[in-house]
Amino acid sequence: MRFQIVDENEPEHEHECFEMRYPLTTNPIFWTIQGEGHLRGFQMCFVRLAGCSVGCDHCDTDYRKNEFATEEEIAVRADEITPKNARDRWVWVTGGEPTDHDLMPLIRALRAKRFSVALASSGHRRVIPPVDWLSISPHDPAKWMQTYGNEVKLVPGLNGFSIEDFRSAHPDDQTDFMYRYVQPLSIQKREDPVSLRTCLDFVRANPNWALSRQDHHYWGVA
Repeated sequence: MRFQIVDENEPEHEHECFEMRYPLTTNPIFWTIQGEGHLRGFQMCFVRLAGCSVGCDHCDTDYRKNEFATEEEIAVRADEITPKNARDRWVWVTGGEPTDHDLMPLIRALRAKRFSVALASSGHRRVIPPVDWLSISPHDPAKWMQTYGNEVKLVPGLNGFSIEDFRSAHPDDQTDFMYRYVQPLSIQKREDPVSLRTCLDFVRANPNWALSRQDHHYWGVA
């Protein structure tokens, strides 16, 4: 299966088999326990790619490049820090906005190491992925194009995201996800009470959504 990131402003192109060099952030590859969403509690290796084209007005996260690595170097480092006897071998590819990059070489390299691959994106471009898990967390409802996947997480207050804007952009909730979550914003590893109340009210009014949280903050892992 071919990985495609659909951008109407660019012509379709073939993904050739050549070595890629991916920009990485500080501490870009690390082992942890997933603390949020449907895969909560699973051990994972996170790969955090640098750069983000979303351009949220309220974002203060530094996604500048700190180093570069090829897909093979990333896969080897992920394999080295993942327990060999793990029941599930997951790599969670995130950013920044990982769909800014051609991910097919990285996915191939990770699968060669027997990893399942999860992709986290803001959903501001459509993705047809051969990944094993697609997690979408939209930051700007007006730019949200990827309206299907394994899970969606709405975080009120994240980079200015509001439930009201989501409702205005998607009045009929025309999204197709297996699991739907709202998650309170965490500030310095503490849940924002206003965001939490917004989530609780939303779940009560929308029973097909569930509450998520960032439990890794309480477990003392990254």
